[in-house]
Amino acid sequence: MRFAAGFWVLLLASGARAAESDPPGTVSLSIEVGRTAPMTDEPGANILCDDPAVVAPEYAADGNAIVLRGLKPGTTLCGVWIGNQKPAGLYRVQVVPAPAPGRKTDSGEPPPPTDAGEAPDGGSK
Repeated sequence: MRFAAGFWVLLLASGARAAESDPPGTVSLSIEVGRTAPMTDEPGANILCDDPAVVAPEYAADGNAIVLRGLKPGTTLCGVWIGNQKPAGLYRVQVVPAPAPGRKTDSGEPPPPTDAGEAPDGGSK
């Protein structure tokens, strides 16, 4: 457990240092694992990421844009190139774990535990 906690602290710290050393104009982008974020709808655009295990570029569902899909938690730098390899943006992408499945209240908190009621045999659950 300590190892896992230490791992996340190191991962977040390395991401913070990387963001500090990014060139001016770099845009920060956060994506959940399994989700996508739009990148560009320029025809002929290319997206290159330093760590393709963290995010992957793919076409949007309509085929008219390119999006990034979060693959695993981590951080990477992605560049967008258009036309004759003209730079069109630089992104520091942080992929975060997807929230655990489950019900949430309007405030975003899990609901309080409820009484399980009576078991089918008449006893308590």
